[in-house]
Amino acid sequence: MRTIAGRRPCGRTPRRAGIPLFLGALLLPRGVRASPWEEPSSRLVERLCRLDELECVRGASDASRLRQAERLALRPADAPQDPSLAPLSADLAAELSVVRDGPNWKAPPWRLLPSGLLGAGQLAPDYRQGDTEPGWFSARLGGEGQLYPGIFELSLAGDGRLDLSSGGLDSGQHPLGLGVHEAWAGVATRGLVAGFGLRDRHLGPGRNGSLMLTDNAAPSPLASLAVTSAAGQRFGRVHLEGGAGWLAGHRQDVQAPGWLIMDLRWLPLPLLELGASRVAIFGGKGRPFPNICQLLLPTEPHIYGDPNQLQPDQDEIAALDMRLTLPVGRWAGISSSRSKVDGLDTVELWAQYGGEDVIASDIGGIPVPSLAGVADLYGGEVMAGPLSVTAEYSRLLDDYFRWYTGHRVYHQGFTRDGLSMGHASGGDAINWWGAVSWDAGTWGLELDGERRLRVGVIEALGANLLALGADEVHHRVGLRGWTWTRLGWWSASVQVERIQGADFVAGADGWAWRVAIGR
Repeated sequence: MRTIAGRRPCGRTPRRAGIPLFLGALLLPRGVRASPWEEPSSRLVERLCRLDELECVRGASDASRLRQAERLALRPADAPQDPSLAPLSADLAAELSVVRDGPNWKAPPWRLLPSGLLGAGQLAPDYRQGDTEPGWFSARLGGEGQLYPGIFELSLAGDGRLDLSSGGLDSGQHPLGLGVHEAWAGVATRGLVAGFGLRDRHLGPGRNGSLMLTDNAAPSPLASLAVTSAAGQRFGRVHLEGGAGWLAGHRQDVQAPGWLIMDLRWLPLPLLELGASRVAIFGGKGRPFPNICQLLLPTEPHIYGDPNQLQPDQDEIAALDMRLTLPVGRWAGISSSRSKVDGLDTVELWAQYGGEDVIASDIGGIPVPSLAGVADLYGGEVMAGPLSVTAEYSRLLDDYFRWYTGHRVYHQGFTRDGLSMGHASGGDAINWWGAVSWDAGTWGLELDGERRLRVGVIEALGANLLALGADEVHHRVGLRGWTWTRLGWWSASVQVERIQGADFVAGADGWAWRVAIGR
């Protein structure tokens, strides 16, 4: 163990967010399975949103297939043909019929496809709905289906699981299991989505994760309502979402705490998206609920002088984010032909600024919630035809306030079964990630690299930070390819990782790898 006096392990002084979340939202103009960036149809829809400068609300939490189809349907009828539209039209056929033709009670559109995966290696994958594929060999076999009777939306996806460890059947680990990726029932009309169940969430602009919500952990039950204004309005598009549910899975602090999400997005221009979002944990087994006013506007989020922790309390994360797409190809007259790297199309920039553990502040005597432990995420991408070059940096470190975990009551914070509900790096980490991608419509390749530094923080005592004696550093390189077939998208990947200081033990170095194929 080491004590770091008056500064964080990486040499920066303690800081607090100077701009409260709601004040920051006032100062601004008002208005993804395995991450949406890894699902080929989602990637192609995002690509079309950028190339055609569509008013796509891209940072919202719901990355379902119906939302993909809604974005694709924003393309005008006379838009240029694109080679990627053929697999997209086939893959999203049921959802496109709902968006374009409206509900049909006599013959409701539906979709049913098998799913499966074979994987080997010791490296635990990120952003797979909490499935870490334990053991040296993993197999998944299941299916996914969607049904759209009238204004209703029903979906179910799951699989059977086989995991063999190095000790075989005598390892103490049960080799068989069942996983549910999605189980959702709701109403979906133009501009309004409401429902309840399990569904992947990705809230924020990040490519390699997000400060707020991702599908790194298994989804938890949530009832939500989202309203989105129509495209083409004079003052842009506005998206509002609110939801509440409970965190499933066993926890070491409070069992089954409630959780809620709140999200505001505004597109004053198709090229610009501004967002303000919040996720909170509250209540739980044996814990009193805060009143509704404190849940919505936490001016007194923490109770002090309560040694037995019997008073209502809550844990918060909140963020402001921005995404800006610059159509430099159109502006400079050097756009590509989309199928070749014969020009430059777009430069995209994004940022997310978040805080853990909202604290009370005041402005002119008026109580205002203010962000505390700060985290940042920045990224950029250059796109030229099918080629994309992307880089992203995230910092989830703070001296006094822990990111995701460490709350006085909800010690495990925003995790499920030990996995972060947000960025896969978890709290007390710095992450660098970059990728070079080739999206050719019916197939694609991506080469990526990542450096992840994790600090073993124990506790912050005044100006001193107690940390374990060694940092854990991961260097990972991966190659992934995908192609369109009659059975949908298939992908194959290989990843190799060098680990230094594993489990924060000096000298505990090693290698890990993983290969996988499936859909």
